[in-house]
Amino acid sequence: MISSLMAITANDAALVLDAQTSLTNAYKKAKAQKKKLILLVVVKDDCNWCELMVHNTLSDDNVKYELEDMVTVVTDISSKIAQTLDVKLTPSMYFIDASTHRPVHKHIGYEKPGSFIIDIVTAKEKVE
Repeated sequence: MISSLMAITANDAALVLDAQTSLTNAYKKAKAQKKKLILLVVVKDDCNWCELMVHNTLSDDNVKYELEDMVTVVTDISSKIAQTLDVKLTPSMYFIDASTHRPVHKHIGYEKPGSFIIDIVTAKEKVE
């Protein structure tokens, strides 16, 4: 398993985070597990801030606990969904309503675990 800080790809990040790599599959999983939100993480190869977001923030035990009732998806900035969302900077995190398929909250850039938990709570409040 990839666990040390190194150049990260979307597939590497998905492996580290035990995340989906297909938004379509994430929607199916969310429906089957009755989860209201999908966290879409957009990364770019050789992005140091993406590495920090994956290894420090998204791997933090408190953050992982808060994300348990969501399905996480990791994609590359060149993916179709990233282009549809007009993503220009990485890392970018989009909280997507699993039923409407629309973003309800987003955060662009690296964020420390405590601050990112505030984003998670904000997104959850928007779908309750």
